[in-house]
Amino acid sequence: MENNRSTFFSPQFILGLMIIGVGIIFMLDNLQLIYASEILRFWPAILVVYGASKISQARNIPGQIFGWIIASIGALMLLDRFDFITFRIWDWWPVVLIIIGINFLRGSWNRKKSVSEHPFQDSTTDSDAYIKNMAMMSGVKRIITSKEFRGGELSALMGGCEIDLRDAEMKGSEAVIDVNIIMGGVEVRVPMGWGVSVEATPIMGGVEDNTYPSKEGIAKKLIITGNIIMGGIEIKN
Repeated sequence: MENNRSTFFSPQFILGLMIIGVGIIFMLDNLQLIYASEILRFWPAILVVYGASKISQARNIPGQIFGWIIASIGALMLLDRFDFITFRIWDWWPVVLIIIGINFLRGSWNRKKSVSEHPFQDSTTDSDAYIKNMAMMSGVKRIITSKEFRGGELSALMGGCEIDLRDAEMKGSEAVIDVNIIMGGVEVRVPMGWGVSVEATPIMGGVEDNTYPSKEGIAKKLIITGNIIMGGIEIKN
């Protein structure tokens, strides 16, 4: 019951209701029953509701942070409309960069903590078993053939990473690749039979999973975590 309720009141469902509401307002304005301009000046309420829905639906901390940012911006803009405060969004845009930076540091800290708790999993250096690449206004292309692949860390800042894992074999049943993308892109090719779980949070970005499901079941699972900001990631076979 709880899962059904959560799915029903999804951000997409709420956004659909908002679009219908705007259509009704314009229709009533055309019928000269109300003045649409007087009502639509409070449009930031849409951000508050949408942000709240993202918070309730988020499965991880980055998703919740994104929801709080959207809801907070909408609330401040509404207070400005009611003349309680003076708020200009462009005066506060650096705060978004600060939050993004803190989120990246949090991800790095969590990885270091994981390594300290499991010292046998050496992820401090780049190798075919654990890849660590950063593309800053450039491109990185790698073919991984390790028979003990454990995951890795990929960062793309106005650049791109292409990682081919089709000849790799996974150590254990799961591997995690943490991605941090800002105005860039990452492409990951995986072997047939690997399952893919995307837990990364896209913010004005996107994720495209074009892998084919295995008819024999999933024996290995690749988990994608991290943040995608004004960029994208594509996973395919």
